[in-house]
Amino acid sequence: MIDFRYHLVSIIAVFFALAAGIVLGAGPLGETVDDTLADQTSTLREENRNLREQLAENEADQEYQELFLEEVTPRLVNGQLEGTGVAVIALPGAEEDTVTAVRDALSSAGATAELTVRIEPSWTDPDSEAVLDELATELVSSGTELPEDADGYERGAAVLASALMAVPADEPGAAHETVDTAAVTAFEESELIRLEQDASVAPTMAVMIAGPVSGDDAEARLDILSRLVARIDAAGAGGVAAGPASTAEAGLLASIRDGGDVAEAVSTVDSVDLPSGRAAVVFALSEQESGGTGHYGVVGETDGALPPVPDAPATPNDSESPGSGNGDGGGGE
Repeated sequence: MIDFRYHLVSIIAVFFALAAGIVLGAGPLGETVDDTLADQTSTLREENRNLREQLAENEADQEYQELFLEEVTPRLVNGQLEGTGVAVIALPGAEEDTVTAVRDALSSAGATAELTVRIEPSWTDPDSEAVLDELATELVSSGTELPEDADGYERGAAVLASALMAVPADEPGAAHETVDTAAVTAFEESELIRLEQDASVAPTMAVMIAGPVSGDDAEARLDILSRLVARIDAAGAGGVAAGPASTAEAGLLASIRDGGDVAEAVSTVDSVDLPSGRAAVVFALSEQESGGTGHYGVVGETDGALPPVPDAPATPNDSESPGSGNGDGGGGE
């Protein structure tokens, strides 16, 4: 049996160990530890300062690049969409500043971008399917075929798209040139959309601006929005879905790019929150007008940073340059 002396010896040994540690710590070992800690602290402090300086430089470079592009973009896209009517469709979660910036870029490109519609988050609610189905049945106009074997979301999307968009007059299927205000008002009164900027002439193309969609049912909501995008694209001469990079990682743009038929019809741009991305939107619309489709940006496998840049549109002065004389566009020397 372990007796009291054993406990006493153990306790004394512990106290000796503590005393030795205190003596060594206050003596030569203490000085070494203190010096090491001081050196490490100084090194970390210097690394932290260098990282802060590098971050500040990177932020300054980024700010310069964005300011530069903001100044250059209007000249870069000038005239690329001259005379084209473009609807701006703000999908749930789209930032208001981004919507405004896209509209400004379209205007700089010569497009008529008056019609701005925001799709409310309620559009993808489970209770909205029956409401959309009823609206579709009541509001379907002549020339618009409701998709068979489709749910209320898609039927409602088909009718809203037909109310907003127009097929160019020189193409088969051109039915109307004005926005169906009665249908738009009905959707608005049902709190499914909000008309942010009105227009009487129906646009032929659309930019659909995506925002983040979250929650356990995000996949189902993204599917509903993807089908809405496809219907708006099909109702006119083409469309571009655009959003920040996050929407191409796990959002609407990712859903569209993985969506088979939708990906073959609708172009996407995943950097619309940047000036360069808004220029890409303009060029993607121009490509859509020519019958092409592409996916552009920085996330995943894309067709490049931006679509092929079209030739600069001719200006009235091109054929009247000094010395041309005969008006053939040749420049005199």
